[in-house]
Amino acid sequence: GGTMSLFKQFKTDSKVEKEGILLDYGPNKDLPANADGSHPVIMIRIARAGGANDAYNKRIEALSKKHRRKIQNDALEIAELREMTMHAVADTVILGWENVTDEDGNPMPFSRDNALKLFKLLPDLFNDVQEQAAKAALFRAHVREDDLGN
Repeated sequence: GGTMSLFKQFKTDSKVEKEGILLDYGPNKDLPANADGSHPVIMIRIARAGGANDAYNKRIEALSKKHRRKIQNDALEIAELREMTMHAVADTVILGWENVTDEDGNPMPFSRDNALKLFKLLPDLFNDVQEQAAKAALFRAHVREDDLGN
C-alpha cells in the first residue's frame, strides 16, 4: 500500500523526543586519526525542541518573562529573541556531544556554557541544530518491521 495512516505519519516517540537523537557532523580532522586512518566523528545529541520535551517549553517561558512587556508591545528585538532561544537550546535541547574542538583544534568538553559559546561563534551551527530539533520527523516512532510489508 502506498498510503500511511495519520498515526504512522505524525506519531512521535516521546522517549526519543526526550532522550534525543544523534546528529552526525562528519569527521573532525583536527583530532588524531583512529588506527584505521579515519578521524573521530563529530556527534551532537539533541532532544526535540517542544513536543514531549517540556523542559524546552518551560525554559522559553521562563526566559520570556523577563521580556514580557517588550513582547506585549511588540518591541522585542530579533537579536534578543535569538539570544533567548540560544539559551533555551543550550539548556534543554543539546544533551551532549563527542569529538567537538574549539577554533584552535583543542578538545571542547560538553557543557551548557560551551554550547552557548559554540552557538555564538557559529551562528549557522545554531540554525542547523535549532532546525533539526524542531523537525518532528526526526523523532517519529520507529517503523516496525511488519509495517514495511515484507
